[in-house]
Amino acid sequence: MIEHRMQRTFHGEKRSFAWLLRFTDCRKNASELALVLAWLILATSRAPAQNAVCSGGYGRFQSTFETGITVTVDAVRSGGFATKSCEAVLSQAEHHTSAVPSAGQIDIDVLGADLGFGVPVIALDVRETEQDSRSSYEIWTLEKQPRLLTTLTGGDSYRAQDADLNGYVAIWTSDASAVEAFDGLTYADYSSPPTVVLRFEHGNLVDVSAWYRAQYDAQIKELRSALTPTQLAEFKKSDGRLAFGSVSASSWVQLRKTKAAVLEIVWAYLYSGRPDQAWTELQAAWPSSDVARIKSAVIAARAAGIDSQVKTVASSKLPAKWNSTSFLYANRRSERKEGAEAPPVSPGGVLNMAGTEKLGDENRPRDISVDAAPQPILLWRPAPPEQEIGQLMQSNEFIELTVDEAGKVWSAKMISPKTDPSLVSAAAGWKLIPALKDGKPVAYLSKMTVNPYR
Repeated sequence: MIEHRMQRTFHGEKRSFAWLLRFTDCRKNASELALVLAWLILATSRAPAQNAVCSGGYGRFQSTFETGITVTVDAVRSGGFATKSCEAVLSQAEHHTSAVPSAGQIDIDVLGADLGFGVPVIALDVRETEQDSRSSYEIWTLEKQPRLLTTLTGGDSYRAQDADLNGYVAIWTSDASAVEAFDGLTYADYSSPPTVVLRFEHGNLVDVSAWYRAQYDAQIKELRSALTPTQLAEFKKSDGRLAFGSVSASSWVQLRKTKAAVLEIVWAYLYSGRPDQAWTELQAAWPSSDVARIKSAVIAARAAGIDSQVKTVASSKLPAKWNSTSFLYANRRSERKEGAEAPPVSPGGVLNMAGTEKLGDENRPRDISVDAAPQPILLWRPAPPEQEIGQLMQSNEFIELTVDEAGKVWSAKMISPKTDPSLVSAAAGWKLIPALKDGKPVAYLSKMTVNPYR
């Protein structure tokens, strides 16, 4: 079996054509599955490369949350016809709140999780146009009358997740606004722009990046492995600014790559709460005559980025319960009598994943059930090679997922077939409404069937 623990990637991903998936709980007494979404997306650049619920007027999602609020993301309508824009509407009874009246792309990152405001929320990742490299992150309450709680800006995209499955949900993003066009480089020059990890505590935005140093260290190790001593020595002999025409064209291209990598290592130390190591790295790798200038520029850029929205920066001291593991539920409380007809699911809605089969090893919970199992928001997988399409269309695949309190896949394990790396990899980006117990989001283990189709 393949088992893979998902963590927030520090690198922009470029994805090819993707299939949207039909996703079914394969346990006993499972409800009938429904069509989640039915559109195909071609990604062409880093920031817009993510699959979104609605992009350019294509794609639709609708679901009614436990609190009675219906979430609809769909194309903007004009005279009964869909336009190339998307909108997000939150409705309760006859009252409709236009959360996003019009945008080139709208994605749902979170639906039903608590991001630190004490209430379930929906978080929308919004781009003015499909091609925008940056997006805004709007967080709306799903209790009573929907209202906007806060908006984050400056990131290339946002993903809330419990990276260590210990009950600490944080929002991961890249500080695009701080480094876009920084010192003559473009955003596309970076393979690993600076990552920021944010968390709301009592409604206040806290930078908790220092809690995740292990992830930053993995990034630093990868960046170092791609740099050779010769490349560093050549860059060290340059003026650091690398104005076009200052060196030969062939040297200029490689020097820019080296410059970007050095900055990425410095940022990884700086953003993870280790400024002394960041400046030591800068001193060692940067042209000596230019160190003072670039250090000041780095500090100013960070202050003007996402950091300007942060209330508090957390120290590297981990919270007292950091090493605790979230309780992992595996059963859903039955809500209908044996033999009763499965409730209908509206087109474009989410799946009702019920069931009580006991899963996994002896340490997994069996006698405590949640009120609502995870339900899909957006599921996809890369399109297979053409010669494999016919066979795949006739088959089902079985996968076991651990879904965290933010509705993100924390781990994935193939059951049948024994291996499918592309499906396991794709699962890292899936988004679901988290399992709910007593109105609170909880971690949940699901064993499910995946049915692919165009």
